Amino acid sequence: MRKLAAAKREHSATFKCFGAAILALAPLGFASAQTVVPSNARTYCAVSPSTFASWFVDGKPSLNGAINPADGIRFPLQNSDCDFYHWGEQMFLWLTSPASGNSGSNGLVFTSPIFYNVSGEDATRHRTYSRNTPEAPLPLLKVRNAQTGPHDLQLVMDKEGHLFEVLPALQALDGNSLMRNAAGKMVEVNRIEAKPGERPAFFDTANKQIVQPKAPALDTTLALRVAPELVTVTPEQTKNFVQAFEAHGKVVFVDSNGNTIDPTQGQAGRLSGVLLARNESLVYYATMVNDVYAFFQTGSLNGTFGDRGPEEKNYFFPTTQQELDPVIRYAATKGSSLPDRVAMAVELKTSWIDIAGLPALGLNPSDFITVTTTVPDYDRSNPLLWIPTGRSNKVTLAMVGMHVVGSVAGHPEMIWATFEHTNNTPRSSYTYTNDQGQISTVPQGRAGTWAFASPNATNYNVQKASYADSPNITATKDQTISPSDTMLLKAWGTASDDTDSAFKNTEVISADSSVLTQIAKGDVRANYIMTGATWTTNGKAVRRDNQVGTNRLNNTTMETYDQGVDSQRNGANCFSCHTNKQKEGEPANTDVSHIFSALIPLFTK
Repeated sequence: MRKLAAAKREHSATFKCFGAAILALAPLGFASAQTVVPSNARTYCAVSPSTFASWFVDGKPSLNGAINPADGIRFPLQNSDCDFYHWGEQMFLWLTSPASGNSGSNGLVFTSPIFYNVSGEDATRHRTYSRNTPEAPLPLLKVRNAQTGPHDLQLVMDKEGHLFEVLPALQALDGNSLMRNAAGKMVEVNRIEAKPGERPAFFDTANKQIVQPKAPALDTTLALRVAPELVTVTPEQTKNFVQAFEAHGKVVFVDSNGNTIDPTQGQAGRLSGVLLARNESLVYYATMVNDVYAFFQTGSLNGTFGDRGPEEKNYFFPTTQQELDPVIRYAATKGSSLPDRVAMAVELKTSWIDIAGLPALGLNPSDFITVTTTVPDYDRSNPLLWIPTGRSNKVTLAMVGMHVVGSVAGHPEMIWATFEHTNNTPRSSYTYTNDQGQISTVPQGRAGTWAFASPNATNYNVQKASYADSPNITATKDQTISPSDTMLLKAWGTASDDTDSAFKNTEVISADSSVLTQIAKGDVRANYIMTGATWTTNGKAVRRDNQVGTNRLNNTTMETYDQGVDSQRNGANCFSCHTNKQKEGEPANTDVSHIFSALIPLFTK
């Protein structure tokens, strides 16, 4: 498989941020936001007026007012779920505040020079930093929409909701897969016959069936080049992998027993999904970290904080003042005061669409946080294959999603919160506790003005395009490169068959509702809502049984095709991919961040 290895209330805006956002009052004629946050939820996690006011730099709420970052150092050690949700709400408002003071005077906080963009992987699987400037916010945009697993390999999900990491197969020059026959020789696969749950038949270029070993094993030959740690995978762990074989565009996934798995709709073709909005804009992605993350990562990997030796690379994100102090001292030697130091280490992923064509859909570009930047141009004449022209287009992009991830006291695994624009997609049915103590049910959303779903859609989350043949964009099997109707299957990050679903939903809803009630009318940030947050018990290394909060969390613009098949407990979540290679009970280390070890440090010393 070619390069297979290589997710309310109506408000509008009134402020301008040079180089980042140009926002204006919404004119008449545009549809109101479609996702309505229930206003009658029990106030389990409501943000009090005094707390909300304290978030503002001036100590009182104001239109588009500057917000302080949440203080990760003083995060309560004796905490409740609400503390985590309040952290997420404050961090989002801070990140999307107008930059001021030490963070600069142009743009928004997260497009200011205290944040660094992170590139995609190069041929050696390394990434680089690029500091934001007012002239070039978000210069490193990507179009790939796909979660990766603990070994940074692609994920695929079967129709029972089981997740597997995908081992790529070796390839012949024509792109068909190679596989070992019973004699151990590599043979080109020219044709595949496969049925779910059965052992597939592979045929060579002479149309003769390839005789496989009696006990087929997953071939890690190629995967070991891109994920050397796979050499330590145990036989039991191989159950979490499948191997992808391709012949003339047909792809099958074979498990460790040698049987074909039945992938969810949208994953039956190539992986590495590419998402398009209804205005036919590609969705672009940017990964960013703050200065605390950048200097901590740099000092750790270049030995400034002590050489741990080649066998021990067990780093931990700072969660206390004592752990932060060496980072502060190191940054000072490089001319940085870390003005956002109380935020601790922060990692972001954002998603964007071109504003062109939004008014024709009934969507007002002024209802979105926007940036002006450049994106790659594609020859779109072939609906099955888009090829880069080598040119770039200057466009204005609207933000449709944001993952906010950050370390706080007691939680080196970081808090993982996600936000979406209220006009993104409809949601699955969900329940919550109302202010009378009764369970209310909200039916599945359908009709409406959505950026990622047509008003009368009935078939959701079908992948139509792929980046597996990067830099080209290819159509998935039986599809054309076109917008995909999308739905958020776990409305507030909780599975519908969770016995505490209504309670967990109510916690998030009440936090959102209280913020929306208090934020100034006309503040563009009110068009975005938190759909949940997750963390681990006592900050321990990630395990399946210690994930707390709304731990079925996905973002429709970033994990579009990893949500599972329905609103129940299937599908990926943050910690399905961001895990720790540690013993049970140990604190979580920096393995939760896929980019940490891949980033080339800012400085050699």
